[in-house]
Amino acid sequence: MELLTVSINAVVVAVVGGIVAWLGRGRFEVIDRRFEAIDRRFDAVDRRFDAVDRRFDVIDGRFDAFGGRFERLEARFDGRTDSLEARLDARIDTLQSSVDALRSDLTQVALAVGVRPRARDG
Repeated sequence: MELLTVSINAVVVAVVGGIVAWLGRGRFEVIDRRFEAIDRRFDAVDRRFDAVDRRFDVIDGRFDAFGGRFERLEARFDGRTDSLEARLDARIDTLQSSVDALRSDLTQVALAVGVRPRARDG
């Protein structure tokens, strides 16, 4: 009798286990499909990020080219400024020489007509 009870219990446990496995299998398939859908969505988002990254690379290249143009313009501007500064310095030196010569000439004329130097305060 005990063998019959154990056998019935084993059959009941096996049937219930089979039913639970059958029901669970359907649930796991649903969960598996959901994970696959989520994985596809992540792949789509990853592709979008890759596209955005490529666009940023293009824009970065354009900024690099633009920076190179600015560097060339800055070099040209510096060259022209240096050239202008050198020319201006030469003209100021020439003007200073002319003023010094004029002062010397005026001093000679003043001494020739008999003008005395001014008295200094002190």
